[in-house]
Amino acid sequence: MRRTFAVIDKITEWSGIGISYFIYIIVIMLIYEVTMRYFFNLPTNWAHETSKLMFGAISVLMGAYCLLHNQHIRIDIVYGRFSPRKRAAIDLFTMLLIFFFASLLVIHGMPFAIKSFVLKETPIMAFKPPYWPVKACIPLAGLMVLVQGLAQWIRALHLAITGKELA
Repeated sequence: MRRTFAVIDKITEWSGIGISYFIYIIVIMLIYEVTMRYFFNLPTNWAHETSKLMFGAISVLMGAYCLLHNQHIRIDIVYGRFSPRKRAAIDLFTMLLIFFFASLLVIHGMPFAIKSFVLKETPIMAFKPPYWPVKACIPLAGLMVLVQGLAQWIRALHLAITGKELA
C-alpha cells in the first residue's frame, strides 16, 4: 500500500509542478498584450481569452496538488489545537465532502467536456480557441482529486485508528 501511495503522491507532485509552469506562460502572454496595447496601439485578440482559459484549467487541475500538501482552506486556529489523531478524525469527515465535490466534477464534467468536443465549441470572438481541452480538465481534475483524496483518506483512517502515521 505504501508503494501505491508513493506512486499517487509522485504523480500528483509532478503534475502539480508541471501545471504550475503554465502561470509563466500566462504572465508572458499578458505582458505581451499590455506591451502591444499600450506601447504600440496593437492589441491582440487572443492573449486575454487564452490566459483566462489557461487560468481556469490551472485552477481546477491544482486541486489534487493542494490536497497532497494540505493547502485547502480550514480553520487552523481550531484545527491546530487538536491532537493528530483527532485531526485525522476531522479529516475523515471533511474528505467525504471533498469526495462528493470531486465526484460531481467527474460525473457532470465528463458530458460537459464531451459535448464541447463534439460541437467543436469555441467562443464568440475573433480568436476562436477550442473550449474542449479546458472543459476536459474538469473531469480530469475531479479524478485526480478522488485518487489523491483516497490515499489521504486511508492515511487519515490509519492515523485515527492506530495513532500512527502511514507514510
